Amino acid sequence: MSQSDDPFGKSQKTVIRPRPGGAPDSGFGSSPFGDPPPSGFGGAPRQPPPGQATVIAPRPVQGPASSSPFGGYSGGPAPAQPGIEDWMSGAPSAPRPAPPPIPARRKIPLNVAINAGDSEFVKATNPVVNAASPLLILLGRLRQMVVDVDAVPLMQHVARAISEFEKAVVAKGVSSEQARVAKYALCATADDIVQNLPGADKHVWLQYSMLAQFFGQRTSGVGFFEQVRSLTANPTVNYDLLELIHACLSLGFEGQYRAAGGDVELQRIRRDVYNTLRAVRSRADEDISPRWRGLALKARRLGDGIPVWAIASFLATALAGLYMLLRFLIGGEGDAAAATLVNLHPKAPVSIQRQSFEPLPLAEVDTTQLQRIRDVLGPEIEKGLVGVDAVGEFIVMRLSNVLLFESGRAEVKAEFAPLAERLAEALNKEPGYVGVTGHTDNVRPRPSSRFKSNFDLSVKRAEAVAEVIAVTLADKSRMKVDGKGEDAPVADNSTPEGRALNRRVEIVIPREETLKP
Repeated sequence: MSQSDDPFGKSQKTVIRPRPGGAPDSGFGSSPFGDPPPSGFGGAPRQPPPGQATVIAPRPVQGPASSSPFGGYSGGPAPAQPGIEDWMSGAPSAPRPAPPPIPARRKIPLNVAINAGDSEFVKATNPVVNAASPLLILLGRLRQMVVDVDAVPLMQHVARAISEFEKAVVAKGVSSEQARVAKYALCATADDIVQNLPGADKHVWLQYSMLAQFFGQRTSGVGFFEQVRSLTANPTVNYDLLELIHACLSLGFEGQYRAAGGDVELQRIRRDVYNTLRAVRSRADEDISPRWRGLALKARRLGDGIPVWAIASFLATALAGLYMLLRFLIGGEGDAAAATLVNLHPKAPVSIQRQSFEPLPLAEVDTTQLQRIRDVLGPEIEKGLVGVDAVGEFIVMRLSNVLLFESGRAEVKAEFAPLAERLAEALNKEPGYVGVTGHTDNVRPRPSSRFKSNFDLSVKRAEAVAEVIAVTLADKSRMKVDGKGEDAPVADNSTPEGRALNRRVEIVIPREETLKP
């Protein structure tokens, strides 16, 4: 078939080339994508046995090969896409320039970092963390690899800082045992961080580590976590030390969990230490940012930015205009008011007319039955010897026992005779029967008394009062005598005052309204 008979044309031609060397001898058959790139996980790539296989030959990529065992991104810029004809034909393309090298990050000299650590740390309320802050800041910078590491001066400075730390915490009142534990944690953290930094002087630190100098130990991965478990058993007493332990774990201390898979357990330990701290003492403020609230800006007023003289001029003009307006309005109304006042004065002579005063006739006062009785017994009522009240359909006159009888006796006192005459005078003016009822308190009569019960005593006292009143009463047949003993108290019998009120004689007459047919 000639080129003119090709339906795809020159630009759409697919070139099939045989692969040099033949197909590889593999149990899975030949791969249509060629052999994988060389890998660092195996040996040299195996050469395929001789043979013939038809493959689509990929275009070789010029430039540096990827360092990834799986042909990953090499860090350089991506090459431009080749044309269709060049890619299908496998023709080599022109070499491209290599990307410029990335400049290395400039590090802080060790002496500068050591001198800066003495003044940049923030004061803490925890005395242990406060004393360890310069060393913790330096270890954090070493962990981030922003400081040039020189083992000998660094080792001397860290050893001196740990010694000064121990003196500082003891001077602040920390016990010697807690100071020793805090010193051990700092030594272990410094050894763990520095020994895992890249550098040529690592063997010097391994030989003269902080734990070897101060505690005679070579390993810190196990003892540090044993101290953590011991401190968390009593977090209230060891709160300051636990804060230092949490700071060391946050800086990057890993110890025995530096191996693969140990980061999960390390995170759990650090989280448990933090939760223990928060259980003992909660945070004062849970806000993530101390300044998350917006600023309270005052709204701009209308007068802001206007000169004072302009405002004063406007007010003066307004006041002058208001004065002129009020003067015009009040002037017109004043003339009208003056004319009205002139017309108020009558033109004819003024005469005074008086009428004679006639007093109103006095109304006849209808005195009630209760008022009539109270008028007759007024002096005794004021002294509290007699009480007159309307109770239902009756008028009740209560006579105090103080005026009538001696204690436990039924003979009327001689002082009752004047009151009996005044009672008879009031009763002669009122219609209906006259009931005399005796009452006592709840104190039982003595066994030697001639009265068997309070009822007998109340009846005898009522009879004695009725006999005295009957002397001056016009109709003695109106008298009815009765006794109720202690059954009708008017006060509490549990107090002496109440019992005195219950010892009484009541004179009862019907109200005159109930006697009318």
